[in-house]
Amino acid sequence: MKPRILSSIAFAILCGNISFGEDWPQVNGPNHDRISTESIEIGEDTWAPTTNWQVKCNGGFSSFVVAEGKAFTVLLNKIEGDLREIVVALDSSTGKLLWNTGLGKASYDSGGNRGTPENKGGDGHRATAVVSKGRVFVYGSQFDLYCLDSSDGKLLWKQDILNDFGGKMIRWQNAMSPLIHGNRVLVSGGGKGQAILAFSVSDVSLLWKTANDMVSHATPVLATIDGIEQALFVLKNEVVSVDPETGKQLWTYPFKIGGSIAASPVVSGNLIHVTAGYGTGATGIEVTQKDKAWDVTEHWRIRGNGSVASHWSTPVAHEGYLYGLYSYKEYGEGDLKCLNMLTGEIEWEKKGFGQGQLIMADNKLFVLSDFGRMSVVEPTPTRYKEIAEADVIEGKCWATPAISDGHMFIRSTTSGISLEL
Repeated sequence: MKPRILSSIAFAILCGNISFGEDWPQVNGPNHDRISTESIEIGEDTWAPTTNWQVKCNGGFSSFVVAEGKAFTVLLNKIEGDLREIVVALDSSTGKLLWNTGLGKASYDSGGNRGTPENKGGDGHRATAVVSKGRVFVYGSQFDLYCLDSSDGKLLWKQDILNDFGGKMIRWQNAMSPLIHGNRVLVSGGGKGQAILAFSVSDVSLLWKTANDMVSHATPVLATIDGIEQALFVLKNEVVSVDPETGKQLWTYPFKIGGSIAASPVVSGNLIHVTAGYGTGATGIEVTQKDKAWDVTEHWRIRGNGSVASHWSTPVAHEGYLYGLYSYKEYGEGDLKCLNMLTGEIEWEKKGFGQGQLIMADNKLFVLSDFGRMSVVEPTPTRYKEIAEADVIEGKCWATPAISDGHMFIRSTTSGISLEL
């Protein structure tokens, strides 16, 4: 299935009732599972959604996040002759630029210049901002953590993680987004004994530090397992669960990364799925607590770049199954697959998506290929069932779409759009 650039967006969606108002404040959605609770009915008739607004986006794979009536992302621009990472805030309804704030100097190692002839090129910031209670948190490519005022972009504080906490730069630099829990902002990137760090959101004072392993590119998630809230980090050699309040390590699971992991862990009840490329493969584990002790059971583990490896796309869990873009370096051609979460068995697979991203809303998968085609797919383990598709944006699409207030916000390396659903 080859890319198709359409002169107008034609989406086979009949828009019914839409519940408005939910924010998408972080890359993995409001509940760290890439699932929106907004209702989007799809019927048999065709309906063409409008492009609400479109803006030029210069470089990078930072996704849109939407909160407080604004859409935020990180771009590249020159300031006084230096190429810099720039946080921008747009009016989410109109796309009007409200403010932009320059961060650190941008210098990349060309990892983003890969792809097919149709979408090759484009590099830039690889992490996504997080919005919480009037503040925007951005983790720069050099592991520099920023806190900005969401109303005007004013810098409130900055923390240099590598220099101040004994960290080491990794290949392709930082791609992790911060994790917010109450008045804490959690990141990894420090050295021995301080690989995972928690700072006060108000004054950047250090609240706790833990773990010895090296940072990866994967964004951590919050999850509640057996009634206990925990933050899950995938580091270089292990998955680590910590109490986000105290930093106490709850459990660990050995999972050595071959080169890089950028997909976040996926949690459904007591089941957890982790996947990576570079020969690493994937796993399915079950975590339970008994008498205040945690037990980790490995149900399956498949190594290599084959059936269950994801280069960087985070899957979605639904009713015991995983739906994800499982492939490695198959730009423009990689598979969308349905996996049994308990066994790792593949229920079905469909080629032609590449290294893109997917989210879910109203019991529908919205799958964005790496060349800008959006497919609406029914999440069923029995077969691949496509409801609608359209080519919605040009440029390389490695960023995650966001749904908020009846709109979908999509980034590529050249532009950003808001689709009115």
